[in-house]
Amino acid sequence: MTNLIGSNIAQQGSESLGHETNGSYGNKRTYFEANLSYDRTFKKHNVNGLILYNQQSYDDGSYQPYRKQGIAGRASYVYDNKYVAEVNFGYNGSENFAPGKRFGLFPSFALGWRISDEPWMEWASKTMNKLKVRASYGKVGNDNIGGRRFAYITTVWQGQSGYGFGETAGYYKQGITEGDPGVSGLTWETAWKKDIGFELGLWNALDINLDFFEEDRSNIFMQRKTIPTQTGFMTDVWSNFGKVNNRGFDASLNFNKNFGEFFLSLRGTFTFARNTVIEFDEPESVRGTYRGQTGRPLNTQKGLVAIGLYTEDDFDSEGNLKFGLPVPEVGAATVRPGDIKYKDMDGNGYITENDVAFLGGTYDPEIVYGFGANMAYKGFDLGFMFQGNGNTYQIIGDNAYFIPGSGQGLRGNLYSNYRDCWTVENPSQDVFWPRLSEDPNQHNYRASSWWLVDRSMLRLKTLELGYSLPDKVLKKAYIKGLRFYVSGNNLFYLSNFRMWDPEVNSNTGLRYPPMRSFLFGLDITF
Repeated sequence: MTNLIGSNIAQQGSESLGHETNGSYGNKRTYFEANLSYDRTFKKHNVNGLILYNQQSYDDGSYQPYRKQGIAGRASYVYDNKYVAEVNFGYNGSENFAPGKRFGLFPSFALGWRISDEPWMEWASKTMNKLKVRASYGKVGNDNIGGRRFAYITTVWQGQSGYGFGETAGYYKQGITEGDPGVSGLTWETAWKKDIGFELGLWNALDINLDFFEEDRSNIFMQRKTIPTQTGFMTDVWSNFGKVNNRGFDASLNFNKNFGEFFLSLRGTFTFARNTVIEFDEPESVRGTYRGQTGRPLNTQKGLVAIGLYTEDDFDSEGNLKFGLPVPEVGAATVRPGDIKYKDMDGNGYITENDVAFLGGTYDPEIVYGFGANMAYKGFDLGFMFQGNGNTYQIIGDNAYFIPGSGQGLRGNLYSNYRDCWTVENPSQDVFWPRLSEDPNQHNYRASSWWLVDRSMLRLKTLELGYSLPDKVLKKAYIKGLRFYVSGNNLFYLSNFRMWDPEVNSNTGLRYPPMRSFLFGLDITF
């Protein structure tokens, strides 16, 4: 069987607000596809195959249309509905790379075995209705690298630098300089993906799926950090350099069962994933130290290491730090009791930028899960869904007016826990806020482990209660169905972090949280 698909879609602005149809602000997409497929079953054998060619062009008025081209294929074989084998490949090209580097080959393989259908498993058939194992291994590619197009071509900047002429340089003339150097060997970012999965069905009611996965990404397009400035490049050089490993598992559960007039449906999902940077361009002097990114998850939180608050015992009679204590050179020339005390990581006697360390924890959660249920009994029904995450951290603050009072009442927020602070009368180490001051105190508000918070949470995402009138009542009114219901979204959440909603993407809380809503409804079917 063959199919040929061709489409040409043009989108333009409508005649409104001074714009007219066929204006120059539109875009145009052209897509062409042709495929040849084969599917045959004979006796216990099933053979399936597909070859597909496609090309596409998207023009939004920029200098060049976005264009891609490729061919893909699939061949699968199933024997006796128990043994499955499949081979896929893609040979794809992108205009984002230089000639000779534009096409990449991306193969994949998969195997499956439905063990529960074997004759020697018949003894368990009354309990176990499905037992299946599967495995896959394949390669994928990414051509949308760094948000840049044609990075293999050196760019030229005009008007961003110049030269002053004359004895006092009073006559200035703009010039042209080299921009981003072209990456001659630029190619696809690639990832090899592995997956082993298990499927288990029990009592024709319970389904359990479990997948273990691993991904090895390489050729990650990134800016090099160790190119000497003596080379004369205006900007950091880009290249396919980085490597990251990601591994974890997915689990899901579904249960559906009638117990007489009572129906119960349960569902749940759980995902854990952790990545590790294998190769990152950083100086050898920091690799493997508290300042090194290699060997840690991407986007690990960084900051100074807080070891408490200064006390009166840390100062002499003249208010100076006692001999032997590290001298802060970051954020404040003078510190006082109640200010945050930082660890001298490099042991040079001063608190500087070189003491900034990877503190652990990432903003993106390593754990994502959810669970819910639906139940019904004699016209009543109840459904709910919880969503949660874990192993997710954030450094809050890092803002001049984050600490209460630092804006002299004119700028910044006054948080409800502002009384939980260090004072002369309450010189406690177990407080949320360090010493408060009228002016911004960079020493206290800068990124550090003092402000590292755990954003793990569990939210009741939806809750709905309904009642459907019985059929014998509805027949008299010539109605097929009538249901009353009340539902709510984002009703509450549980979290150790209480300053603001932990799902708000903000380090100061100055954004609207997910809205709580209620709905009362009536469904009528005639």
